[in-house]
Amino acid sequence: MTSTATSTDMTGTVEPRLRVPFVIAHAGESAPQSLSFVNKPFSGLRLVYDNPRRGDEVGRVLRARVLNNRRGEPQWKLLNTARQWRCMEKLLCQVCGRVATDPKTGRIPWITTATAFREIPGDADSGLTSAPPTCAACIPESLSMCPRLHVSSAVWTVARREPAAILADMYSPDLNGRPVHTGERNFFVGLDEPDLLRYALATQLVVRIEDMQPAPHLAGTP
Repeated sequence: MTSTATSTDMTGTVEPRLRVPFVIAHAGESAPQSLSFVNKPFSGLRLVYDNPRRGDEVGRVLRARVLNNRRGEPQWKLLNTARQWRCMEKLLCQVCGRVATDPKTGRIPWITTATAFREIPGDADSGLTSAPPTCAACIPESLSMCPRLHVSSAVWTVARREPAAILADMYSPDLNGRPVHTGERNFFVGLDEPDLLRYALATQLVVRIEDMQPAPHLAGTP
């Protein structure tokens, strides 16, 4: 489920490089976003696709369209919306794409970072994250190879996760009612904020992880 980048040295030997994580977007996966605003009964103005398809909406959330073919160069700073969402919903490892839950304990290994984790005031055992879980087998490689994890990371196991919010591109109508991007990307919108969801195109799902327990042993440290 993962791909591996390779390089060739001057002797002609092919050497493996950093494995491309399952959730990373590829250059050939971008898709056009043909959007409009329409007036919906009871909810008012709402962002929609010009040609709606099954799967565009998840509850009250309009989700960004992407292809899912893993073609083209890895876009290391971007996540594929479809795969990120699937990892969150199915508890799949963001690196290998396989089930992340420990079959013996039922707990889910998770790496958190300063940029993808938000504490919940008054609840030290829970938090909000846009980073999917990482299975125990992939954690050591991730910590050693990923530059972002060298800056800030912590390893946990968690008991459960619940959808809580999205990261989104935000739109507003122009004078003719056409959608115009506001310039806000990765804007945090809670699933309990319908007035903001109406103007949001979701790119990532944010979940609340609960009963967080430190798991340094999974990182290979005492």
